[in-house]
Amino acid sequence: MLSVPSDGAGFPRVCPVCGEESDSLLCERDGVKTFSLKTVAGRFVRLKGDLAGSELLRASKFGYDLRVDTDRVKDWGVFKEELVLYFTALEELYRPRIVVFSRDHRRKGELFQQAFETYARECGLETCVVGKPVSTTMSPYLGAMFSFLEKKPVMALHSTASHNPPNYNGVKVHAGRFDKGIFPDGLEFSETVGGEVVESYVRWCTQFSPYGGELSIDLSNGAGVIPLPPMASRLFPRARFFNDRLLQDFGGLRPEPGWTVSWKGFGVAFDGDADRCPFYMDSRMIFFSRFLSGMVKEGLFRARKVVADQRTPPSIIGFLESCGVKVVVGNIGNTNQSIISRRENALWFEENWHSGGYPVDGNRFYWGEAPFAVAFWLDKLKVSPERLLEGVPAFEYREERFQVAPGFNSRVVEFAEKKGMDYSTLPTGGLRLEEEDGHILFRESNTEIGTAKVFVTGSSPLVLEKKLAFARKLIASMER
Repeated sequence: MLSVPSDGAGFPRVCPVCGEESDSLLCERDGVKTFSLKTVAGRFVRLKGDLAGSELLRASKFGYDLRVDTDRVKDWGVFKEELVLYFTALEELYRPRIVVFSRDHRRKGELFQQAFETYARECGLETCVVGKPVSTTMSPYLGAMFSFLEKKPVMALHSTASHNPPNYNGVKVHAGRFDKGIFPDGLEFSETVGGEVVESYVRWCTQFSPYGGELSIDLSNGAGVIPLPPMASRLFPRARFFNDRLLQDFGGLRPEPGWTVSWKGFGVAFDGDADRCPFYMDSRMIFFSRFLSGMVKEGLFRARKVVADQRTPPSIIGFLESCGVKVVVGNIGNTNQSIISRRENALWFEENWHSGGYPVDGNRFYWGEAPFAVAFWLDKLKVSPERLLEGVPAFEYREERFQVAPGFNSRVVEFAEKKGMDYSTLPTGGLRLEEEDGHILFRESNTEIGTAKVFVTGSSPLVLEKKLAFARKLIASMER
């Protein structure tokens, strides 16, 4: 089961405003991003045909998932009709035999479910609806389980907006065929399933030994409230929970959970939909690469190969390699990372604690699975967090956004070439500048035309600030 991007590379492309085909990433007439006809966004535009007044296109962003600003939807009846077409476009692209729908407590989730129920009556496939809100991480779990039990390819849809602002909702998708029996039991596939979903998922996540140390767990009033409390008595007997009321309009880790401001100690903080969970020490997040490096250094986790985030600094990559680990520098985005890690048969991670490729009974699963991952790592943490991080290179990290003209990815490469810089290109476009004391990534946003993202690491706060100043000056000079 792999995460499914809503849009990507490929030609020909289609403009979501005028509907005309294009061989460019940008429709010059309408000034918007075009969608490849090989992806769900392009197929949706084709199925829609008449784009005038499209509620889905006007209110949505197509990236690694579908994100909808619910405040911009004026006619929910029309939106639901178009969402049925979106599900149909996904079906055309991935050709599943079974489709499973679930949702969390985000705003308008019941309307997404109603749209799916309409699609289910029309599609002619076997479908299943989870009849109560669940966390995002249960969606690929269910998809994989039903694929294994039914011996058929599955598409798992989940209505959520991750850690986006409260006015957002959307759809995440996993698709594929799963043929490994790594599950604790088999749920019976039917048109609807209920509370047994959570029970099954919790049993799967609690296959590890309890963590003996004190632990603070912040659930961000999000979907982590569903699986974590049932897991706590078995796995986290000395845990203290914060923000553990399930709120309809939960956000994510912005602002940071309140307990990290002055709390001293070790803890974890789930984001809104519980598919990532940073570890914290003395009010500061531990970057995943530092935690992994410490596990490898202490002999608590043996890995021959890992797929690192492009945001991972050179110092950490060098440290892991000195420990005998082959590091494949992948991409940014959990969808990209999971695809690469499957090809490499390796654990993947992003610095913000999305991770996957975990070994279970000699097999791997590649989707991001934060509740399982927390239990997996704490089961192996046999030393103090302070000792774990001793000797592991520390680094500072910052990311910023800039308004730029469309086509930034190619222009920044041309600029670096003209200036004689020592650079490498990013897999999906953009630039990487690397030095021993840190690095800089420049790339245009996948979902926001005219927005550039800059990711900077430095070995110290002073180095970080110098690299940030250089990045700002570079963009200002090339965007004049």
